[in-house]
Amino acid sequence: MASGPRDKLVSLQRRSAGTDDYGEDMPAGWEEVGLEWARFFWGRGSERREAAQMQSQQSATIQLLDCALTRSMRAKDRIVLGELNFDIAAPGAPITRGELEFTVTAAAS
Repeated sequence: MASGPRDKLVSLQRRSAGTDDYGEDMPAGWEEVGLEWARFFWGRGSERREAAQMQSQQSATIQLLDCALTRSMRAKDRIVLGELNFDIAAPGAPITRGELEFTVTAAAS
């Protein structure tokens, strides 16, 4: 894959739920756990991507710097770019020294 700059600032988010001051369950929401610069590859091929496209979803491959935060991202987490909320399909796979690659999908508007 051709190398390019990590030129998109993304928000890494994790689902959060908890209780309020009265011990009542609060609805689950998304908590930002950090910001990272990312490199996007839109619509790179895989069976998962083809299936996502048939369901009106935007698919992408996202490359991030390999650090403790990005290594902690799992399938239950998401990556946000602007108004697109990308669900992570699996933990990041190491692709080069110092980078992780995530396969993601977002609902197409």
